[in-house]
Amino acid sequence: MILFDFDQCVNDTLALLISILTSTFIIVTTSMATVAHIFYWDASYVLHYLKAKWKGYGSLASPGSVYDVFVTYDTKDPWVSEWVLEKLRVKLEDEGDKALPLCLEERDWPPGTPLIDNLTHSIRCSRKTLFVLTQAYAKTGVFRLTMYLAHQRLLDENLDVILVLMLEPALQHSHFLRLRRRLCGESIVEWPRTAAAEPWFWQNLRNVVRVDNQTMYTSTYSQYFTGSQERE
Repeated sequence: MILFDFDQCVNDTLALLISILTSTFIIVTTSMATVAHIFYWDASYVLHYLKAKWKGYGSLASPGSVYDVFVTYDTKDPWVSEWVLEKLRVKLEDEGDKALPLCLEERDWPPGTPLIDNLTHSIRCSRKTLFVLTQAYAKTGVFRLTMYLAHQRLLDENLDVILVLMLEPALQHSHFLRLRRRLCGESIVEWPRTAAAEPWFWQNLRNVVRVDNQTMYTSTYSQYFTGSQERE
């Protein structure tokens, strides 16, 4: 029988070093993942802002007119772009008893301007921001950044400007969408499944665009909003 002294095979210094490196790697990785999950929108905003400043871009000058709605959608999807430009635009701008001017990326954004400046300008110069949601668009960084900037108007100006048009079922398990339905359910409209319901849909969308979101809040949140305005 051969006996081994296991203590001779253990290098305490090396074991301690490996333990420290492993623990440090786990802590750093976990911290980075947590921070990225919580502060993703803030980091995206800062990165886009610094990139624009690094290239020497400046803010857009404010135009003389103000849009009723800034429409943000998946411009990389030809079907969605065609639907917005040929159907949504016509129904809101050309038809109805009152024209509702739209701000559209593919039509109204000046070329060569940074994304962050275009988004900020469009949101600030429009009464409402309409998100045309599809499953693909809901996963993009542009959607997250635009939603972040739209929320900034609520924080900075106490104005809720967000409207959601569900062109496809998306974000079905999103906490944001569930909370939105509870606080201001009328600000979320869904594209109808039957052609017979389309006239009602367009009329409802026009009404939602014209009316301020604050008047559509549920009674609980409406009281909170009114109280915050009085304190100001």
